[in-house]
Amino acid sequence: MNVPRAFVHQSQFQAAIARASRRVAPDVVSITATLGNDWRGEPAVFFMVILSDAASSRERLLSVTDRVSKTMVGELEPLEEWGVLPYFNFRSQSEQAKLNEPTLA
Repeated sequence: MNVPRAFVHQSQFQAAIARASRRVAPDVVSITATLGNDWRGEPAVFFMVILSDAASSRERLLSVTDRVSKTMVGELEPLEEWGVLPYFNFRSQSEQAKLNEPTLA
């Protein structure tokens, strides 16, 4: 079985993600990548992208998410260079802050 390069060289993969994420600042606050398998069992990378609140506005959301996903795929070439399929999930900075708040009993 051939293990994808992203799994074998995780520190290099994370460094490549960090370099590519600089190209989408300041619209992107952070990008967290998790390696795993998709629903078909294929090797995958799951990107959790936290957008600035300004980038998350209704008027900008589609263009920003499109630019971020295209930039990350173009810079990283996750399937071609690293052997993983890319998946993206986007949240606004405000939404993420609410999710991190403790719930009241």
